[in-house]
Amino acid sequence: MAMLVEITLKTKHLVSYKKHSELLSNGKWKQEAQRGVMQATKKVKTKVQRAVTKQMALQSGNYQSYVVANTRAFSQPAELAGVIVASNKGGKIEIYKGLKALSAKGRTAKKYNSGRSIDDRGFVKSGVWNAPRTFKRSFSSNGGFFALIPGGRTSSALPKAFWTYGKKASQPRDSKGRFKTSQRPGYRVRQLFGPALGKEMQKDQALATFQREAPKELKIQVEKRIAKLVKF
Repeated sequence: MAMLVEITLKTKHLVSYKKHSELLSNGKWKQEAQRGVMQATKKVKTKVQRAVTKQMALQSGNYQSYVVANTRAFSQPAELAGVIVASNKGGKIEIYKGLKALSAKGRTAKKYNSGRSIDDRGFVKSGVWNAPRTFKRSFSSNGGFFALIPGGRTSSALPKAFWTYGKKASQPRDSKGRFKTSQRPGYRVRQLFGPALGKEMQKDQALATFQREAPKELKIQVEKRIAKLVKF
């Protein structure tokens, strides 16, 4: 009895292996990996932006116009990396929750300035960081919000909230009954700003979100693209 033996060579997998080997050897894998890195970067960026919005206690309507507008992601192919950056300029105080100008003689001002020196009193209250506070040496004037910054020449137009006339302990009189100098250090006036978005993204809830989500997204997005190259 004779036995017929047939040997069939299926070249499909060999051709596929050759093709993917070429892709890996010519650097195609790195291009695909970088695409995965950037997709992960963009997804994590969105999650961090949402976290920092809550962290900073921004008023409704400032997510797109402030957070998204001042954050960007860019690719660094040479390092096989993606980078998220944001503005390090302080945000206008008007974009935070709980903004209110306080009366210098009111209970709220006295509460939030308790323990502060006269020079450090503040009269602009804000809910920034979800922790209501008054900023040191802050005041409101003509609908705007400002702060006294130590240093520079002393202004002759000290805001009314900081006047100390009539308070003998802090504004003494001379032998003729005239007010003596308060010895207040020089200062300059500037617009009042809140925290910088770029710095906020590097701490607290925003940082925790990045550390939690980045590794997961990186694994998903990069492995998905590399798998296409090595699939037979």
